[in-house]
Amino acid sequence: MAYLLAFYLAYLLAFYLAYLLAFYLAYLLAFYLAYLLAYVLAYVLALYLAYLLAYLLTFYLAFYLANLLAFYLANILAFYLAYLLAFYLTFYLAYLLAFYLAYLLAFYLANILALYQAYLLAFFLTFYLAFYLAYLLAIYLAVEFQRCSLGGSQVEVQRCSLSSDGPRLRSSGAH
Repeated sequence: MAYLLAFYLAYLLAFYLAYLLAFYLAYLLAFYLAYLLAYVLAYVLALYLAYLLAYLLTFYLAFYLANLLAFYLANILAFYLAYLLAFYLTFYLAYLLAFYLAYLLAFYLANILALYQAYLLAFFLTFYLAFYLAYLLAIYLAVEFQRCSLGGSQVEVQRCSLSSDGPRLRSSGAH
C-alpha cells in the first residue's frame, strides 16, 4: 500500500502536474499572451496612440504652434522689425542725410558757388563793365566832341553891367 501510494502520488505528481503544467501553461501562455498581445495591446495601442496622436498631439501641436507662430513670431518680428526700421533706418537716414547733405551743401555747393561766383564776377562783370563803360565813354565822348567841334552848344560868359549878380551864362542859341 505504501508502494501504491508512492506510485500513484508519483504518477499523479509526474503525469498530471507535467500534463497540466505543460498543456495549460503552454495553452494559457500561447492563447492568452497571443490574445493579450494581439487584441488588447493592438486595441490599447491603436486606440490610445491614435487618440493621443490624432487628438492630443495635433491639438497641442496646433495650439502651441499657432501660439508660438502667432504670438512669439509676430511679436518678435514686429518688435525687431519696428525696432530695426525705427532705430537704424531713422538713425542712418538722419545721419547720412544730415552728414552728407551738410557735406554736399557745405563743400560742393559752396565750392561750386564760390567758383562760379568768382568766375562770373571776374569774367562777365569785368568784361561787361569794361566793355560797356568803354563803349558808353567812347560814344559819349564822341558825341560831345562832335557837338563841341560843330559849335552847337557853346557857352559864353558875359558880364551884365546892370546886374549885381556877377557873371551870367548866356547861350548863343535861340534861347
